[in-house]
Amino acid sequence: MFRPAFLLALAAMPLVPVAAQAQAADPAARVAAYNDQVVAIMKARLPLAQRTDRFEAAVRAYYDMPAITALVIGPKWAASPAADRQAAIAALTRHSALSLARNFASYGGERFIVDPDVTVRDSSRIVKVTIRTGTSGGATLLYRMRQSGGEWRIIDVIAQGVSQLAVQRADLARTVATDGVAGVARRLRAIDGGAQR
Repeated sequence: MFRPAFLLALAAMPLVPVAAQAQAADPAARVAAYNDQVVAIMKARLPLAQRTDRFEAAVRAYYDMPAITALVIGPKWAASPAADRQAAIAALTRHSALSLARNFASYGGERFIVDPDVTVRDSSRIVKVTIRTGTSGGATLLYRMRQSGGEWRIIDVIAQGVSQLAVQRADLARTVATDGVAGVARRLRAIDGGAQR
């Protein structure tokens, strides 16, 4: 069942390239495909560790984690060693997957309704998703998308006016200031404990 505290192919073979091409060109279609994966994971009712593994694959496929990590860390990112940057990306990816696994634990009839009217904001696109269970009004998520590698990827999720990117930046600001990029990976692994690989 979806917990709002987080506020992330059976097609015939000849149709796959067309569907993939349309999805890459359409941010709303990308979010809809991501939502389908979220629902599939919820329906599987897996233990937390396995759910986290499945969400990690979805995060890698649909989020721009290198860009997100760079934005979370800020000015120190560019001057940091490549190995530290890669470790921070991996740790934030796993941390994000664990957060999703905890907040989308099991399926309770949720419907993810994607608004086809995408908002253009400079180089970004904003896709609105309403999560409904039964007849309740549900929660609204705004997915901020950017082009990366020829496809639209999630760069931020906004719930109840709160940017997940801004929250992560605030949560890790002290670690970045005192321990740099290398400290971010250590901090996230410590927060996540046994769920980290």
